[in-house]
Amino acid sequence: MITTFRSLVLAAVLPGVAWAQGPSYRVTVNQPAHTFVVRAELPVPAGRDTFLISLPAWSPGAYDIDNYARYVHGFSATTPDGRPLVWDKADKDTWRIVTNGARQVVVEFRSNPDSVMLEFSAIGDDFAFFNGTNLLPYAEGGDLNAPAELEVRAPDGWRVATAMASAGAPGRYRADSYHDLVDSPFLMGRLAIDSVIVDGRPIRFAVYPDSVLTPAVWDSVSDAIRRIATAQNRIFGGPPYDGYTVLLFAPFVDMQWAGGLEHHDSQFDAYAGGAFSNRRTGRLGDFARPLLSHEFFHLWNVKRIRPAEMWPYEYSREQFTPLLWWSEGVTDYYSDVSLARGGLFSVDRFVTSVNDNIRQIEDANEIVAAEDASLNTWIHPTFVDEAQYYYPKGSLLGLMLDVQIREATNNQHSLDDVMRSLYTDFYQRGRGFTTQDLLGLIRRWYRGVDDFYARYINGREPLPYQAVLPRGGIAVRVRETKSPFVGVGAGGGQDGGIAVVEVTPGSLAEAVGLQPGDVLLRLGEVATRNPETFGAQFRARYQNSEGQPIEVVYRREGQQVTRRGVVRVRTARTYSVARDPNASPAAAAVLAGIVGR
Repeated sequence: MITTFRSLVLAAVLPGVAWAQGPSYRVTVNQPAHTFVVRAELPVPAGRDTFLISLPAWSPGAYDIDNYARYVHGFSATTPDGRPLVWDKADKDTWRIVTNGARQVVVEFRSNPDSVMLEFSAIGDDFAFFNGTNLLPYAEGGDLNAPAELEVRAPDGWRVATAMASAGAPGRYRADSYHDLVDSPFLMGRLAIDSVIVDGRPIRFAVYPDSVLTPAVWDSVSDAIRRIATAQNRIFGGPPYDGYTVLLFAPFVDMQWAGGLEHHDSQFDAYAGGAFSNRRTGRLGDFARPLLSHEFFHLWNVKRIRPAEMWPYEYSREQFTPLLWWSEGVTDYYSDVSLARGGLFSVDRFVTSVNDNIRQIEDANEIVAAEDASLNTWIHPTFVDEAQYYYPKGSLLGLMLDVQIREATNNQHSLDDVMRSLYTDFYQRGRGFTTQDLLGLIRRWYRGVDDFYARYINGREPLPYQAVLPRGGIAVRVRETKSPFVGVGAGGGQDGGIAVVEVTPGSLAEAVGLQPGDVLLRLGEVATRNPETFGAQFRARYQNSEGQPIEVVYRREGQQVTRRGVVRVRTARTYSVARDPNASPAAAAVLAGIVGR
């Protein structure tokens, strides 16, 4: 019913709507109460007596429905001169307001997200940060491309950092659209702020707490920023921004995680201060440069070069796309490429990152199609962490496509050309791209891309490390390990054996007729009284016994059953890679082209 009501209202307000001036907002940080106080003045379509406003349910770049409206309380709606208006909830994140002919509506509320997560907002004793998606509502059916203004009121003495353009007065900002408004996070409090000029454009660095940024640390950070930005600008012919801002939240606590979230002209990163850098020597943590590089490359890939399914952003629902392997995974590939081209990674360190990606994919113990993982990230599957899976798999796919393009064109073209074409042919023409668009671009230089796509991107075949990587100067070593395999999922000890809860097709267990609900008592000479040790005992006893007869004893419905089968083994393959000292000149040239050497 609510959906129907919403669709009727949207149909009524969209055609020929005459809007007043753009929306304006005010966010006040009430530090003692750890509360954000929000005021929004929103224009009403001419002639409408009922109007809907919504708060986003998610933040672009963080593919998860977070329902920020759950933190809202104290909601009110009035006219600009203070006359109360009647309102109610239309759905989980939408308020319905009776305007009584008002041309503008003022809504006020308080919000307490208070979560130190990249897509949320929080207030501490000497800091605060917020994402506009958490706090700034929009008019349903309104023009999200209309300019907007924002006033931020921070506690006295706090510094404020954001990529949003100043509106000419302290604490006042302007955005060209609602999309830009909510895509410029704010970090404020006891900050250190510095900047560096790269290719004629300023890149600001703001960090909480200010004690993180010693002169030695700034030397390392500014050097990394300069090298990363220069390497990436060379791909596209220059920066796409007038200015860029790196916001870093780095408290001296044990965070147990680190990460970043990309924005249109900024990135917001979180990293435990003690792990981010050594304040005395300036040495950065192992993840610091890759994190900066990954989020920088999102300037192009996903913030501008964007899948068609996410153009434009729809803030009330999931926006499913099969292309996150490209938007996130290939961005991760270019993060490493940028570090190598900028001289921050050696060639061997670049190849080590490839090795790490392979290990992550193989350790998943299940092949997930890259496109499926891209779609499933919204639901967070529990068996394979598909919200992370498409990062290493997408990075490896990007590397393999790059190798094959370079090989097919004698190193005259590369994945860089595909990126540039996506930027000029799609983003600069105001549109997103589809999988077929992407394949069409790659096909110009690598005609085998359709088969590669069908088998390894949309398909579920094992990635062709041995077939592709040596052609890019990377040697692949395969280690095979055979071990006896029973094929049961055990549910714990039961009456002198183990309860069978699952039977693997094609296994010894299936061959001897085991079924879920049976109790496994003995495997040849190995008793199964202890569910924690019988597997290791079985593998040790029958390690070199493939094909030999074995007796299996189990209980079903109180009756003991004895069956004979043969020992079966399972082969596990472990892959590792290194730079190939014996690579052909062509293969060595491909690797040199990738890393810029």
